[in-house]
Amino acid sequence: MAAKTTSFESRFRPNGRNWPLMYAFLVACGGSTKTTSATSLAVTNSLRGYKGTIWDLDANLSTSLVCGYDEKALEGRKNIYDLVTGRAALDEIVVPARYRIGDGYEDDAFMEIPNLNLVPGSIELAQADTYIALDADAQDWFKDVLESYDGEDEIWYLDFPASYGRMVYSVARMLDEHDSVIPSVRADPKDIAMLPKLLEELVRIREKNRNRRSVPGRPTVNHLLLTGTPTPTYNEAAPRRAKEIAEKKYGHWLLPFVRYSADAKKIYEDTCPLPVILPNSYPAEDYRKVSTSLGYTDRT
Repeated sequence: MAAKTTSFESRFRPNGRNWPLMYAFLVACGGSTKTTSATSLAVTNSLRGYKGTIWDLDANLSTSLVCGYDEKALEGRKNIYDLVTGRAALDEIVVPARYRIGDGYEDDAFMEIPNLNLVPGSIELAQADTYIALDADAQDWFKDVLESYDGEDEIWYLDFPASYGRMVYSVARMLDEHDSVIPSVRADPKDIAMLPKLLEELVRIREKNRNRRSVPGRPTVNHLLLTGTPTPTYNEAAPRRAKEIAEKKYGHWLLPFVRYSADAKKIYEDTCPLPVILPNSYPAEDYRKVSTSLGYTDRT
């Protein structure tokens, strides 16, 4: 990668490390809105002038799709699994995040999102846990990426699958308390009930890496995103109850609430990030508040 030319704010290189600040959207709960939150915050921050990359760490390719890359667009390209298996370097697989504005797959069918790149996912990631289990050195793949990084990103957004397997561990163990695990869950008591298991997993990772100097091993929940919260016209009992539970148990972590919108599913239908396709919606407005609460004011 090109040599760094930017003088970074200390928050983007905590403890003087050479890799960016990381936000990890992690919780083993399917459909919990991790992808919506990861892509929405990444795009919001990029539009405000902060340079970053969103990592699609899930075999279902949801993040890649929202950022403009379906399986056809990724044909013949290197992807995250090639990085895991050592068949490619980071600068060989990263692509500009984008959204569709026309038909086909030529460059003019897409609009690039400024300041934001994507590490594309792969259906082959379903094999990553097995690959790492069979090769003792393979769990260092993300560690190697970080230590060799020489780019200019300020933030990495890590969109994880709904599991706590070996691949997830290989990434999560490289986080420290300056980074943040951000569970994004729907305003549903069943989703909030998944949070204790996440906290247990993070304790396990910390304990396993306690005496390892080469691995930070301190993934930490510093923030919590609650999505699909009540609005004047959407005020069902389950979301109200979930909001009360979250405020009581996890109030010290809560970011601004992200309100419900029936149209939010359009990010998958139209493969376009929420701040682009629905900039005036409740959730888009709320993700801007989330960005501000995290300290990202508009640079543009």
